[in-house]
Formats: sequence, structure tokens, C-alpha cells
Amino acid sequence: MKTAFRTQVFTLFSGLAAALAAAGAQAQPISPITILEGGYTEYCSMAARNPGNLSSILITGSRNPLGPVEICSLAIQEGGAANRATNHTNRGVLHFAAGDTGAALADFDEAVRLDERLVFAHINRGYIFLLREQWAQAIGAFDRAIALGIDPEQRRTPARAESATSDTASVVPEMARVHYSRGIAHEELEHAREAYLDYLRASELAPDWEDPQRELERFEVIRQ
Repeated sequence: MKTAFRTQVFTLFSGLAAALAAAGAQAQPISPITILEGGYTEYCSMAARNPGNLSSILITGSRNPLGPVEICSLAIQEGGAANRATNHTNRGVLHFAAGDTGAALADFDEAVRLDERLVFAHINRGYIFLLREQWAQAIGAFDRAIALGIDPEQRRTPARAESATSDTASVVPEMARVHYSRGIAHEELEHAREAYLDYLRASELAPDWEDPQRELERFEVIRQ
């Protein structure tokens, strides 16, 4: 018996448009990398964990405040090889949060070149490719992140409910967002089966998250 997957409506101007908009809204940088060893590296880590507050940081003993990106640049220059990949990741988060996806992608690319195991750098690369509608590259980045894997409970990200009648915020496991985003990229490339399975996995990882459940409703599974 074969199983075929097809979408009931498969146009960018229908349900998929809403899904893509939702993915874009959720394509926010993530940075779980915390370094507590003092110096610029620690300040860079602290800044990346709160990228929405890009104010200058006054370092003890310094007459002039430094911006978070400047601090991360100094951390990359002076922090040593051991932390260079994480410093690139954290600076990439700051660039991403500021809307400079080109600089962010350059940092994430360098981070995974230095340490291919940095799963969150791969995830952030995927989000940037998704925003740029570079679907194949997004899938590749998400593939690698999923292959490396993280504990579903390790990193959760607030996601605003899309319902017009609800203004409550839910918390979504990061890997659910990854599968959901990869599903959209697959669907844009007309990979119906892969898209369906990604939406299904996102729904399993985040049962209370409405977005993947909404996308699954557009699919019709045909047993042959």
C-alpha cells in the first residue's frame, strides 16, 4: 500500500501565505550559548541572551561605553580559539536582531566552519534562508540542526498566538519551530510528503501550538 500526500489548496495566495507569514514572524535569532569566564566573551554572551536590548554596556574600568556588537567583535579578536565560534554565533544573534541578516549569516557561517556542532548556529542560518526565501538552503540548515539534535525541553521560545480572539503567549520547543519552518520550505518546493511530516512532527513536539495543526488541515492523505 502506498501513501500519497497532497494539499487541498497549494498556492502562495491561500493558506500557505499565512503559514509563511507566521514563520517569518517566528524567525527570530536564538542564542543559548552562555560563557561565564569574564572579559569580553562573557559580556558578548550576556548581550546575545537579550538581543532586544541593544544598549551600550559600561565595562568596569572603561571610560567609554561599548555597544554589544563592538564587545562581541573584541571577544572574537581577543577571546582565543576555544570561544571564537560561540562569539561569532552570539554576534550573529545581535546582527540578526538588528535586521542585518547579511552580517548575521556571515557570523553563523563562520561559527559552523569553526565548530560544525553548533546546532543553534545552524538553526539561525535556516531562519535567515527562510526569510530570504532560499528554500533549499533553509532545508539544508534545518536538516543539519535536526541531525545534531537538542533536547526538546532545552530551549523553548515564546510564540504569539495567531488567533484574533486570543492574545496569550505560548511557549514552543525550538525543534518544533525548526520542523515547522522546514515544512514550509519543503512545501514551497512542492515536497508535499516532507512538508506534511514536518508539520506533523512540529505538532507532536508542541501539541498546544495551533500553527502546525492549521497547516495539517490543508493536507489530504490518500492510501493507495
